Order: sequence, then structure tokens, then C-alpha cells
Amino acid sequence: MNLSMNKETLYRFFEGSATFDEEKRIREWMEYSETNFRFFMESRKEYDALILTGSSSYLGRMRPLSPFSRWMAGISAAVVAILVIGGIYLFSGKDQPEQYNTVIVPPGQRINLILSDNTNLWLNANTKFRYPTEFAKGARTVFLDGEAYFEVSENVKKPFIVKTGQGDVRVTGTTFNVEAYSQYKSFNTSLFEGGVDIYKDEEKLVSLQPNEKSSFENNQWVVSKITDSDAYLWREGLIAFKNKGLEEILLTLEKYFDVDIRVRTNNLPQHTYTGKFRQTDGVDYALRVLQRSIRFTYERDEETGTVYIK
Repeated sequence: MNLSMNKETLYRFFEGSATFDEEKRIREWMEYSETNFRFFMESRKEYDALILTGSSSYLGRMRPLSPFSRWMAGISAAVVAILVIGGIYLFSGKDQPEQYNTVIVPPGQRINLILSDNTNLWLNANTKFRYPTEFAKGARTVFLDGEAYFEVSENVKKPFIVKTGQGDVRVTGTTFNVEAYSQYKSFNTSLFEGGVDIYKDEEKLVSLQPNEKSSFENNQWVVSKITDSDAYLWREGLIAFKNKGLEEILLTLEKYFDVDIRVRTNNLPQHTYTGKFRQTDGVDYALRVLQRSIRFTYERDEETGTVYIK
């Protein structure tokens, strides 16, 4: 076992609460040797297993002051799995009422699921997803609060329905992305293959064709062409921006990392930015990189985790 890196420090890195200096030290240590990299991956698996088995009390003892730890401690059987790399079959809801599983994705993470009908999907950070262990007769219905990328297995007799707080997406077999975070009142659907229909209270509002996306803006539905494929790189652990203003970038970082970002200036720079960040790099790293291109300063309240832009 490699003793040059403390596991508690690695666990803080996995949950996103490590300091900037700790993150830098971990990245340098991990890239130093193959042995260090293997130890890093083994520790990642152990961390995932602690969450999977509901060992939140152990995690809480290691990080008693972290706001994220307090949030994580409240998640027990509701969390099915936390994964960073690869996919897994999850059919562990037999002891839950109505035979449903619920997956909650922590800040800065993503997971891959394969459902009982062989539908493959990715869930983005801060997403809550509820689905049946086995789809019954009729429609295949799942519930989403957050963002997900779906590759739905085709079954004309059993349409696939994604229910969100803002509306429903109905398909028979297709590839599409849905962003519907209730906290931000967002509801954006992007279609890559097949066809989708968007409903609200059983009323069909929009139908999409491949390479089209829909959004609800200024109290009306807007359908447009997909022009930025990098926006969906979150499945690979990347947060990508193409000619985005600082205000929109900050909102995205706030959403992905579950951090409160407050702007305390009336002169927010109007420059745009194009680039990519790894989700595992964390919000502080992203902000420091942005500072190289966009003039602003920021500070973080260590007690609350709030970031103030100045």
C-alpha cells in the first residue's frame, strides 16, 4: 500500500471538498507513477462501496465539517450507486415499496445506468432519477429531476416516458438529452436520433426531429438546431463552454457543483469564453482558469462554501 497519500485526503477529493492545494498535490502524485494511479483507483472503488452500502456514518466521521458530508449523511437506501467510470446494472429495489429505485448523483459526479429494458443512460451531477426495477405492461415511465442522456431501446408497443416537473418527454426508441432541474426551472430537450414528443398535462406541445433541441423561453417553446455538440460532453466528465458569457458559466458551475455563487459587482465582465473543464477538477480550479481569460476576482466562505464574485 502506498503511504505517501492519505486516504482521507483522497476521499475529500472524491466528494469535491478538497482544498485547491490538496487537489494539485493529488493530481501530481497520481501522475507520478502507475502504482500511485492504481492506488487512486482502488481508493475510488472503496469510496463508492462505502456509499453503496450506506456507510455514511463512517464518511461523516471523516468529514464532519463539510456541508456536502451533512447532505450525504441523509442519503441511505435511496442511493443505489455512485460511479465515475463505466456502467453497471442496477436492480436493487426489491425491498422498496412499488419496486422503484432512486439514484441521487452528488455534485461533480456522473453515473451510467442500464435499465431492465436495456435502455442505456447517463445521469449528470445533482440529478435525482427514479425508475422501476422491472417495467410493467404499458408505458416505460421514469422520473427525472436534473439532466440525463438516454439511449432508449426501441419498443413501439411500450413508449418510454421521462416525467419531469416541467413536462414529459415521450419516445418509442431514440437517443436524446433532457435537462430539467426543478431548482432552476429548466426544461431543455435535445434529439440526436429517432423522434420525441414533449407534453405538458397530457397536451402535446412540441415534436422534435434529429439534430433539433427545444427550450422554454419567455413563456414560449423555441425549437432550434443543435450547433454545439460539446455541450453534451458531460457524459465524459467534461464541462464545455463555447462562446459563453461569465454569467451563464457561473450558473452552470453552480448547478454542477451544487455551490452557491453570488455576484457582488454591477460590472460583471461581458467577455465570452470557450473551453473545457474536467468535473473532477472542482469549481475552484475552473474559476482560476476562467480568471486567466476574464477579469474578475472571487473569494469563498470556508464555513458555508458560498463563492462571491467581485
